Amino acid sequence: MMTLQAESPFGRKADTSTVTGRADDETLQRLVAAARSLMWEAGSPTFTVNQVVMAAGSSLKSFYRCFGSKDDLLVALFADDARRGAELLARRVEKAPDHERLRTMVTGLFGFLGVERQLPYAAALVSEHLRLAQAHPEELAVVRSPFVALFEAEVGGAMERGEIRPGEAGGDARMVFHLVLAHLHALVWHQIDDDPDEVGSKVWAFCAAALRPREATAR
Repeated sequence: MMTLQAESPFGRKADTSTVTGRADDETLQRLVAAARSLMWEAGSPTFTVNQVVMAAGSSLKSFYRCFGSKDDLLVALFADDARRGAELLARRVEKAPDHERLRTMVTGLFGFLGVERQLPYAAALVSEHLRLAQAHPEELAVVRSPFVALFEAEVGGAMERGEIRPGEAGGDARMVFHLVLAHLHALVWHQIDDDPDEVGSKVWAFCAAALRPREATAR
């Protein structure tokens, strides 16, 4: 079984040293860590600003020096989780042989859901992700950018190696990423009750068929 802190991008004892690019702000780091801990324990984002401040050993004045609202805090939490998740996924991809890199990337995110006690926190993230994507679309686009960049790089690399059909790497990568994201959402909401790794394999099989080189498709 994977250990939470080593293998999940969502561990409560996460490194927040680079969150939102303000590593020198110890108060901000404590507030983000407190929000993560509260959401992990409750499996929901129903905590209040006051609860975050108390858990962080901070003050309301300090909170509002760092964030304009609770939503701003959640965006910072999402940004840190996304950054670390993309870094972890990139390390897995780097260990794979060239012909397995794209498959490892597509299936890798599903492996995060196999971590013990992961689903309640992931479900809370999904719920807030959809809400914040409507309320703060530009900020959420930035939050997702580490994953999108990784998908674009690996799709482009697979095209250059002739493993998939030629095309517009950015557009194909975003399509694959959003397909993966939709299935992750369905899993954490129990709209799909299959094993996450099995769902990841099916999503990869679908993507591989769609991206197969045209010569192979013709045969």
